[in-house]
Amino acid sequence: MGRAGTRPVMIAGLLLAAAGIYLLSRIPVDGHYLTDLLPGLMVTSFGLGFTFVAVTTAANANVPPDKAGVAAALLNASQQIGGALGLAIFSAVATARTGDLLADRRPMPEALTGGFSRALLASSLFLVAAAVVALRAANSRGEASALEPEKEDGPVPVT
Repeated sequence: MGRAGTRPVMIAGLLLAAAGIYLLSRIPVDGHYLTDLLPGLMVTSFGLGFTFVAVTTAANANVPPDKAGVAAALLNASQQIGGALGLAIFSAVATARTGDLLADRRPMPEALTGGFSRALLASSLFLVAAAVVALRAANSRGEASALEPEKEDGPVPVT
């Protein structure tokens, strides 16, 4: 991130996470953990790890020391609100699809899997959209604020 900046790391992370979530959306009703679930979880975890580090670095870059607490609070509040909003949206998508499949007299396991698959696919598309938005994000390299005072090399005063 020090060389390329936060933007490419953020975009790569979001696209990796989208690919992992897409893999998870393809899980069959009779899927197995090692072959159907673990690969998607691994790809998603790497992607989200890249994304969260890049977003945190970008959000705190060039913030004066006296405003660092406010910047951290805004970042945490946005993450909490985003998570809650995402959960509400994707739960509604899953519930609607499950209800439609149950109305078509599909078995419960098939209906639930279909609902979760639809919600995960929508989540994957949201992550791709976030990567497109990230193309416009500032590309910081985690540099310290230009507003920080220069440190003096002289003796430290005793108080």
